[in-house]
Amino acid sequence: MEKALHKIELMSFLKKNPTVSTQELLNFYRQFNPDLPMNTLRWRIYELKQQGIIYSPKRGLYSLNTKESFQPLPLQKMEELADLLQEKFPYVRFSIYPTKWLGNLSNHIYITNNLVIEIDADVLDAAFHFLKEHFPNTFLSPEQKMYDYYILPQEENIIINRLHVDAPLNKVRKNYYTPKLEKLIIDLLINDPIIFPVGGAEIKTIIRNAVDTYNINYSTLTRYANKRNTKKQIDKLISLGGITKNDS
Repeated sequence: MEKALHKIELMSFLKKNPTVSTQELLNFYRQFNPDLPMNTLRWRIYELKQQGIIYSPKRGLYSLNTKESFQPLPLQKMEELADLLQEKFPYVRFSIYPTKWLGNLSNHIYITNNLVIEIDADVLDAAFHFLKEHFPNTFLSPEQKMYDYYILPQEENIIINRLHVDAPLNKVRKNYYTPKLEKLIIDLLINDPIIFPVGGAEIKTIIRNAVDTYNINYSTLTRYANKRNTKKQIDKLISLGGITKNDS
């Protein structure tokens, strides 16, 4: 399999052709095997992705991987919360992440590190009251005033929000997920309810650093932006240079 991937030749090909289609990849590999079937190509694409050689900036398009993949490790507190929620709501999807993941993309240092839990709307209130019994500093979909008066930045607070249908998530185990970077970008751009208490200029800085550092799937990004009714904001960021697309 390793020899069949022709990695050196492929990397040279992708440096000259920054974004290629599935058909173009098929044509590339048929230089070495004229009868290569499409199913075999799909396996090669999968293996190349697993090895971190290529990534998909958009459905059906592939590029040489020159950036990192966004794969932060879950914190111990996240695992504890996940265990509690899985025991109480075993059949309901939920997502957990620390705001530290966003803070790490800032040019500033923030002492705030809250844990954001998102869960299906049908059990949102029940989950809030359940967690509030265990953790008094749990807040439901906070607005700016609540942050200003009740949420202490030096404490690790728990923020619980509604999980939007079809949100881009990575499965951890069973009904426990973490958000993909594309989801974090859109949610931060909206920031209502507030997930990270920073101003508009800082939000743009965080998003720009995220795009500069990590691979972004723009199909996933725009699809979720459409669902959250914020596609115009993303398009404006792109037009102003806040996000540099590499799939055009």
